[in-house]
Amino acid sequence: MIYQVSGDILLSKAQLIAHGIAANDPMNQGLALSLHEKYPSMHKDFHHWCKQNHPKPGAAWLWSGAEGVRVANLITQEGGYGHGARPGKATVKHVRDSLKSLLGIIKKEAISSLAL
Repeated sequence: MIYQVSGDILLSKAQLIAHGIAANDPMNQGLALSLHEKYPSMHKDFHHWCKQNHPKPGAAWLWSGAEGVRVANLITQEGGYGHGARPGKATVKHVRDSLKSLLGIIKKEAISSLAL
């Protein structure tokens, strides 16, 4: 069942919060900034994962934090590799591919509720 709701996604009771991002994203605006501020360890872990895995658009990375918090970082944009490089724009193909990756996470982790 799909429900459309409004408000602060960080207050969601869903098992998983998902958002679009670029590899090595500085997480300095929008939902990414809010997640960075609320879960600074997620930001650090995400950058470590990016350095280790060099993810391509279409990938997804699941972060699990304290108190059962889970965030799926969907790589919907080209990464901002290099000093001062800015992330690219999301494309329909990258969003579609990252949603397929998210579906894999949902199945593997038996997620029953998602805030997107």
